[in-house]
Amino acid sequence: MYRVGELQMKEKILQICKNIDDTIDYSVDGLVDNGLLDSVTLIEIVSGLEDTLKISIPYEEISPENFNSIDAMIKMVTRYV
Repeated sequence: MYRVGELQMKEKILQICKNIDDTIDYSVDGLVDNGLLDSVTLIEIVSGLEDTLKISIPYEEISPENFNSIDAMIKMVTRYV
């Protein structure tokens, strides 16, 4: 279950990701570990999150753990919004 605001954040992040590559099933876990997100797509997602959410994601946060699922992205992004 999502806390207040997390569902809206999930929808925003999902839309950002789909705008970058709508062929990926973002509902699965292991997006990076299973090779669904390559390095170029990952950087595009980081850029999309930063631009859309008006945040800055530190380099050290760009890791598989933070981008393996939409839930991981929500958890990471909420530290910066």
